[in-house]
Amino acid sequence: MSLRNLFLFYLIFLLIPCSVLIAQEEESQRTFMNFNGSFRVRATNVGRDVLLERKTPVTPITNLEKENTERLQSEQQTIQSDLERRQQGLPSQITPRKEDVSYYDSRFLYNMSFSANKYVEGVWGMQVGDIPFGGKGLRATGPDGFDPGLVGPGSGGERGRTAAVNVQTNFLYLNFRIPESGLFIKVGQQLFSSAQGRVLFSTGTGVSILKNFQFLRLSLEGGILRARDQSFMDVDKNGFADKNYQSSNIYYNRLKFEYFRNIRNEVYAYFLDDNDKSDNETARLAWYGMHNEFNFQKFSFIVHGILNTGTVKKLRAVTDSNDVTIYNTTQRYFIKGGMYDFQFTYRWSESLNFNLIALGTTGRPGYDEKGHEANLKGNGYRTLAPGFSISNIATDFTGGYALFNGSSFSGLNEYGFYSNIIAFGPYQFTLGYYQLWATKSPEIRINREFSELNGYRTSTYMGMEYNFNIRYNVTSDFQIIFRSGYFVAGDALFVLLDSKYGRILREGFIVFEHRF
Repeated sequence: MSLRNLFLFYLIFLLIPCSVLIAQEEESQRTFMNFNGSFRVRATNVGRDVLLERKTPVTPITNLEKENTERLQSEQQTIQSDLERRQQGLPSQITPRKEDVSYYDSRFLYNMSFSANKYVEGVWGMQVGDIPFGGKGLRATGPDGFDPGLVGPGSGGERGRTAAVNVQTNFLYLNFRIPESGLFIKVGQQLFSSAQGRVLFSTGTGVSILKNFQFLRLSLEGGILRARDQSFMDVDKNGFADKNYQSSNIYYNRLKFEYFRNIRNEVYAYFLDDNDKSDNETARLAWYGMHNEFNFQKFSFIVHGILNTGTVKKLRAVTDSNDVTIYNTTQRYFIKGGMYDFQFTYRWSESLNFNLIALGTTGRPGYDEKGHEANLKGNGYRTLAPGFSISNIATDFTGGYALFNGSSFSGLNEYGFYSNIIAFGPYQFTLGYYQLWATKSPEIRINREFSELNGYRTSTYMGMEYNFNIRYNVTSDFQIIFRSGYFVAGDALFVLLDSKYGRILREGFIVFEHRF
């Protein structure tokens, strides 16, 4: 073999494995995409004669006679204006203190992930709607109130206005994965959630790191959520940011371990470092929790406790007898509260189970006799950004009416019993009964209507609620869900809302949902 042929043979010998490596590299660089989501159409009917939020001031009463005179004058002016409208043939603008509303909406969720190799994954999740049929897309009132025009992100629905912007990004993050080491790092907008959402359940932008220790049967997770940043504000318009480090950050870490097959334990800590003064409040708070889950053949139960400590600084206005602000001062409050969470499930058979739930926090709901938030003292419990639902009306965030949500669940206790019944194959029925109580009775001395002067007394009983739900699994991907609730208000709710009218709230909706 000549030297030239030998060189060519050697060159081919080198190129063959190189070409294989290049082909493997090209194969690894191909982007693989996965997607999932759901499409939902919902019809809702709600009715009530009870307020959902307080309409009267929470400030201390300094001159009751003056307030009553001003209120009577305002009412007479409203009546006179309405009489003038009626004389002109215009319809009345005064309506009964009662509500009966039906509306329809639709929503689309779409999540897409892409990966070029097993080490990096990108995730984007978006939402269109909720879009009400015929709705303009009114501004949302928040989870504490109810607005029939509530549309979630953006707007749309009215004829000729369906091209309005109504897309919201829920997720946008990179997931760095090293399966061999059990290490996962997420960077970007993602879901941050504590055990059962009791402390935190919210999307936000940040970093989370998860490390699994298989040989120890435990996992360690930590991260940071940039909850708010006001550092770029230029109040005096001189071209330079003058709100340096006006931010709110949430730090967390949690340890999960499972040394026994039927017992799961988790200990965690969440920290809030809030330096943002735009809402006249700064805080350094911590939540320490322990979540224990026990699963046996016939029954299971959860025991969960949370300790809340830290300090809150609020800007307070000092006023004179005429309610004129003299000066502002910063007041510091030391927080020491807690939450308990107990759930018990008994499985009678594969088609029937019974459940008990008891959830509550320390402190007093509402405001104190000085008009300050009652959870700032007296072993009050301050919430972070939780997201959980107990019953369909009393404590909920899934649509329809909601008296309270996780973020306003302070100084409250809810006890309930519900049963799940699987019958006729794809049907599941849920029957529930709940009672809502205040840990301490709401303050009545700041009330104008439901007050001691009018012959009322305060109590801790908020009310009771009945729930009835049906789930019909038409196919593995298509479901029809009916959910309803009936709430009967108690005296403590009237004290909290300073209202002496009404008694009930009811809701019912049916959902057609297809998942893919």
